[in-house]
Amino acid sequence: MKYIVRAVKYFIYFSLMCAVIVTILVLIGAVEGDINSIFEEGYRSVGKIAIFFALVAAVYPKLGFISRDIAEGKSWDEMKEQTVEFMSERRYSLESESPERVTFRFRGLAGRLSKMLEDRITLTKTAQGWQIEGLRKDVIRLSIGLENILTPQKDAE
Repeated sequence: MKYIVRAVKYFIYFSLMCAVIVTILVLIGAVEGDINSIFEEGYRSVGKIAIFFALVAAVYPKLGFISRDIAEGKSWDEMKEQTVEFMSERRYSLESESPERVTFRFRGLAGRLSKMLEDRITLTKTAQGWQIEGLRKDVIRLSIGLENILTPQKDAE
């Protein structure tokens, strides 16, 4: 269900962005206000664009969201202070916590809107350590940082 909601949300987002761009082009006089002069095939082009946006929106949630394992066996109580501080430095605040599942949300409305309110980062306890889930670029960046601060560094000899 979450996948479908994300796909619909991205379709709406792409459509609104296209409408905003076309509106700006009309307002600055770059194109005429008639749909037939904006697009070569007029309303048929709008249908083709909508189909393209639907296809991209259907695939994007699969590509844009990932989960990644963090090989750290500490309990939440042991790593809470370091993790909350690390996430806070990256503009994430603790949303909810339990021994098995912790969620963070991005601070600031502008940042949350730029991520289309898909800014939640979830840490889930697994048998091997923790699993982090969220937007691909955030998960990769945050998982590397969390591994660095939570894993004891061994001195090179």
